[in-house]
Amino acid sequence: MEEKDYHLVLVGNMQVGLMGLDGIFEELKAQEGMPESDLKQILVERVGKKNYIPESVKERYAKALFREFKKSLGEKVEEERGEFLEVAILGPGCYSCNKLEQDVVAVLSETGIKVALNHISDPSQMVQYGILSTPALIINGRVKSTGTVPSKSTIKKWLEEEKG
Repeated sequence: MEEKDYHLVLVGNMQVGLMGLDGIFEELKAQEGMPESDLKQILVERVGKKNYIPESVKERYAKALFREFKKSLGEKVEEERGEFLEVAILGPGCYSCNKLEQDVVAVLSETGIKVALNHISDPSQMVQYGILSTPALIINGRVKSTGTVPSKSTIKKWLEEEKG
């Protein structure tokens, strides 16, 4: 089960893969009322046991980990976008979900648009988006499609609109 406990987290302008977050977040849920600064310190210490965290960017990691922890509690948080668009594909990994992901990646390869891409297959995380049918495409927190695989030209149009 350990290999499934892998998350992509936006730390500053970099998307970083981190192991072990689910277990750490579960343990810390009982620490309700703990000051934010203490929680951030504990998050960095515990995540640092399984992942490399450079000393020079520990504050960025603390901010990003705290944001992810709040999301795990079901709280709405303001995403840190940096220079990346936040793109999420929601779906259990069926043919249509994988096709949507392939099409998004193809459009990104063609356009060079920088995104933080995440394929969310965990039902407890999908529920946070209020999506009932998959696959779903979310760009910068906005639901763009559900229950269908939009054309590549439509995906490209949506990405360019969000990019500004």
